Amino acid sequence: MRSILLVAVLPAFVGAKTLSVDFSTFASSGLTVAQFLDQSSLYVSAYEVQTSYPSDPTADPFPHTFVTDNVDIQDGYLTLKVSGPTAQGASVLSAEVGTYDSNILYGTFKTVAIASPVPGVVHGFFTYKNDCQESDIELLTSFYTTGNTFVQPGLQLTNQNLQCDHTQNTHTQVAYPADPTAAEHEYTLIWNSSATTYLFDGTVVATLNSNVPTEPSSFLWNSWSGGNERWSAGPPTQDAILKIKSISLDYETA
Repeated sequence: MRSILLVAVLPAFVGAKTLSVDFSTFASSGLTVAQFLDQSSLYVSAYEVQTSYPSDPTADPFPHTFVTDNVDIQDGYLTLKVSGPTAQGASVLSAEVGTYDSNILYGTFKTVAIASPVPGVVHGFFTYKNDCQESDIELLTSFYTTGNTFVQPGLQLTNQNLQCDHTQNTHTQVAYPADPTAAEHEYTLIWNSSATTYLFDGTVVATLNSNVPTEPSSFLWNSWSGGNERWSAGPPTQDAILKIKSISLDYETA
């Protein structure tokens, strides 16, 4: 009689990887921005996010479009620009870069950046598989220290609901320990199987234990606006620029 051993199939970890980019090295690289980002294993997004639905009063009144022209490297910083102003009915020109690796499963993700002082924009540093597998660090430039009926002020930290019911997201906001627009600060997301932990300049500010993403993902950085008072506010009346000094990612791949 032959015995049968049943083995649970778990995600296979390929191995540890590191991605570190200091954007101050661009000037001496002799490369174009596109070449430098490509050699750094980063891509630039170019697509529209259509979120304006007339039947939904909570939807963004403006779509936004990630365009390559809004991504640059200037004065030692990767710059992600949201163009302003935007005409009524037009799409808000925005910016996004992401990792070529889309099989990231757990890791530590650090971003050193200066946020824009211009209101009406979202800066995001986040893991992303889809809208139901996502962990976010978001800086809302209209709500650094004051909020409104819908948005509490502070650094916004979210695990999106794994069943896509976004009324059930795991979310918190914390007061900024320092002005995010006045100097470089380090934003860290630590993702493991049981929690996402968030740090500001090396100090833990929050840990979320539910709706922790479970699927291999990419890591993205973006800046955008939908003109919605319930989140981004805006759109900005002038160019709003996120300045990223460096990124450092240590992660496992599946």
